[in-house]
Amino acid sequence: MTSTIRSRKRPGVLFGAVAVTIGLVAAACGGDDGGGGGSADTTAAAETTAPTETTDVIDPMTAVTPGGTLVMGIEADTSSPWRPAEMVCAISCHQVIRSIYDTLMIPGSDNVPVPYLASAVEHNEDYTVWRVTARSGVKFHDGTDFDGAAIVDNISRHKTALLTGTAIKQVTDISLDPADPMTAVITVEKPWATFPWYLTGQVGYMASPTWLAASDADEALRAKPVGTGPFVFVDYKPQEFFKAEKNPNYWNAPFPYLDAIEFIPIQDGLKRRDALKAGDVDIIHTGNGEVITEFRAGVDGFTSEEITKNGETAYTLLHVTQEGSPLTDRRVRCALAYASDAATTNEVVSFGVNQLANGPFSPDQVGYLEDSGYPLVQDMAKAQALIAEYKAENPGELKISLATTNDATNLVIANYQKDWYEEAGVDEVTIDQIDQAQYIVTALLGNFQVFQWRNHGGVDVDQQYFWWHSSSSLDVGSLALNFGRIKDAKLDELLDANRASIDPAEKKQIAEDINRLFATECYNLWGSYQVWMLAHKANLMGTDAANLTTPEGARALEGAGIAGTFYPHTLWLQQ
Repeated sequence: MTSTIRSRKRPGVLFGAVAVTIGLVAAACGGDDGGGGGSADTTAAAETTAPTETTDVIDPMTAVTPGGTLVMGIEADTSSPWRPAEMVCAISCHQVIRSIYDTLMIPGSDNVPVPYLASAVEHNEDYTVWRVTARSGVKFHDGTDFDGAAIVDNISRHKTALLTGTAIKQVTDISLDPADPMTAVITVEKPWATFPWYLTGQVGYMASPTWLAASDADEALRAKPVGTGPFVFVDYKPQEFFKAEKNPNYWNAPFPYLDAIEFIPIQDGLKRRDALKAGDVDIIHTGNGEVITEFRAGVDGFTSEEITKNGETAYTLLHVTQEGSPLTDRRVRCALAYASDAATTNEVVSFGVNQLANGPFSPDQVGYLEDSGYPLVQDMAKAQALIAEYKAENPGELKISLATTNDATNLVIANYQKDWYEEAGVDEVTIDQIDQAQYIVTALLGNFQVFQWRNHGGVDVDQQYFWWHSSSSLDVGSLALNFGRIKDAKLDELLDANRASIDPAEKKQIAEDINRLFATECYNLWGSYQVWMLAHKANLMGTDAANLTTPEGARALEGAGIAGTFYPHTLWLQQ
């Protein structure tokens, strides 16, 4: 085997005066915050021989005060069990469950995955066999040992799951190394050089095999997760709260610093802000332009940080292959693109906070183009001409349904869209408001035509594979990660080529070709590149994801790999 990513031991890490010994599926959602240049040079994980070691002190981690309880306002609850293979996991879900579960790897500060709960990840020469070794001495919250069998159990459940099974469809075997009880061996059907990225997200979350087995028989246990993480589950009431308390035996000391953490879902972005200002919560995440503008100007007693690195794109998702839908016709899709005026919604609704998007890749992602060919300026005459041409060949009324959440800001954007599309020649646009907790489920089932959305954050294009590859495009009513049910042979070819490549120049060209293909086919209606803000009380410290270090000294990536989130491990309250 060729070693690809292995942790290296070192005696300790120093945080100021405190001497101590020491994110699969990316988020996708249509949250409260939709907004209707340059590319990063990244390489496949397999090219990294070891994590970067650092000894510098990151401010404000110079005088940590342990203790205290933190309450966070999140944009939505998670309408599924808390078992990794069954979670319908948008951004809020990842934020909550990181308190309970650790991932095998985390996105490192050098834009490559580094081992976290795993001690090593190795591959053979053609990237078809991966060996994942468990970090020794780690126990789950229920006392179960974390070992190779635990990795096999967890990833095997993903392989057979309705949702995440699609993401790792190319995995053909998951087994325990008979010579090493700490190592799981994962075989894939064709070269997959970027597989480690999937161990930083949902597929990488590790739950107790003892709890998983017990919850197989008792469904009530599925809402009471058991992991190895920095906090231990205490209580959960859907749509109201999720509570956890400090894991006193956490394997990666000195984390965590807090005694307890609580998450409260507040769907509306303005109400979430009001809860923060009223003192009902200590921190919120938001992409709402009005809220971001307010906190940028300064609010007494509060501070904020913005996260844009490898961030998402806010856009309108189209179901492009549904039988009988006008959106199967490229002319209708592109007419909606020409009819859209993202500049207006960004200015009026989002206060000009975001940069307009011309494709799925934000400015520091591989594949970003200053000009992808997608229209950034409204051209109503072009839109009307395309609709008229379509209607000439398809007589009868042209009707479209548009889905949004219960958030007031998103409803304003939906009404703009309704006016634009009808002006372009669509006879009727209906607006359907869906509860945020059910919103991602609606997308997964494919029960929509036009859908406000936010997605495609990440570092490597392979993290988008299951969102766009035809192998993830299932019939309406089946859970499918290819929400828009795109079936494009050229897109499949590009995604497969990127998955097997470790050449940065080749991967860059592939990503740019994907960007141009989306512009040509109008598979989605691009809005803006999402800015996320963490707004919180001034005494809350440690929100930067880079404050999380592995025992070997590697630092986590800014934005924690999923924009709008952080690692709860590093938070502390200044007294």
